[in-house]
Amino acid sequence: MNKHYWGLWALLLTAFTFFAVMSFWPDGFRVGGMNIKTPSFAQTVKNMLPVDKEPTAADTLDAEGRLPNGRHPKGWRAPMDTTAKTILFIGDSMLEGLAPRLASYCDKNGHKLIEVIWYSSSTLCWGETGRLTELINEYHPNYIMVCLGANELYVPDIKNARRPHMKKILAEIGDIPYVWIGPPNWDEDTGINDLIAQEVDEGCFYLSAQDHFDRSRDGAHPTRASAHQWMDRVVKWINTTGSHPIRLDYPGEGIGRASHIVVFQPPV
Repeated sequence: MNKHYWGLWALLLTAFTFFAVMSFWPDGFRVGGMNIKTPSFAQTVKNMLPVDKEPTAADTLDAEGRLPNGRHPKGWRAPMDTTAKTILFIGDSMLEGLAPRLASYCDKNGHKLIEVIWYSSSTLCWGETGRLTELINEYHPNYIMVCLGANELYVPDIKNARRPHMKKILAEIGDIPYVWIGPPNWDEDTGINDLIAQEVDEGCFYLSAQDHFDRSRDGAHPTRASAHQWMDRVVKWINTTGSHPIRLDYPGEGIGRASHIVVFQPPV
């Protein structure tokens, strides 16, 4: 071997031996009145090795920005979508107050609104029947809004009773951007809002229970004027906080009418 390389190897071996020997004095030693600290041998070797980068949330996202569990990370938002949408709005009788106001936004912004009211319906009804899949196949929406939960405020053990049906509804929605509007609580619920928050994707649940409502005579449904304001708040949330903002410029006061209205009678 070339004498130059022999010298280099000798120098490296000497340095390695020096650090190994020094590691036996982890508390250091004194030379000429100076205290010299010496790292342990293991620490010395570790310091010589390359440091691996700690994985971050961004390292685990797929091509669509989702985590391994299929959900978007907290704070994720899609870019504002300004294209015209076909919006499928499904739910219970709360749509009577919400949908006409949403229709005015759709008229203003060039969207087509399909309103589907299933009176007295719940996540149980929608999850068991596959009716949502039928509507998606018929109307081909590219944005979905759901308002369900008002008929489930008092269901006992609701998280176990309704979770499978929630999962079924969300599976039917699939990759279509959506917003779930929670019930306008007039009383404490047994967990429906917590269940919705746990199951829907990040930035897709509007918690209506936190809002104030003026109520109609039944004590549950918001008045028309209050429902009008409710929809305005939802729209503002969609475009400031929600994960799937779309163009919903303010249409002024007033209501509109959906392009198509479907009504289902209460389940037997």
